[in-house]
Amino acid sequence: MLRQRACIGILFLGSVAAANADWSPEQSELISLSDAWITAEVGHDKAALERILDERFLATFASSGQTVDRSAYIAWIMQMQIDPFTVVNEIVNIHGNTALVISTEGATKFTWVAVKKGGQWVVISETFSKISETR
Repeated sequence: MLRQRACIGILFLGSVAAANADWSPEQSELISLSDAWITAEVGHDKAALERILDERFLATFASSGQTVDRSAYIAWIMQMQIDPFTVVNEIVNIHGNTALVISTEGATKFTWVAVKKGGQWVVISETFSKISETR
């Protein structure tokens, strides 16, 4: 089911497959945000998604190249059946109040950007990319 979702260019992101002892406390915050995002998607928790995704959030899907706003993305998530999944967080780069996170799950790479507003990280964009599972 997740494969299908990723192939049609959806979902995001998520959870951490393994903890990395080298993550800074701020990087760990972003990994926790990723985990919360996956939990919200799997649980169809619209209120949590609205807290995690900025009002001006945009997602771009690899399969279609289509970009959708937060409302369309959340509506899409609400109608999907999403099985629990984990991602491998490969990169968590922080640049002041902006962060870039790159994660993978199978043949999907998730690249997302978060900004810190009022002391909390919120996601402003996500792009899905299809990758070869054998790297």
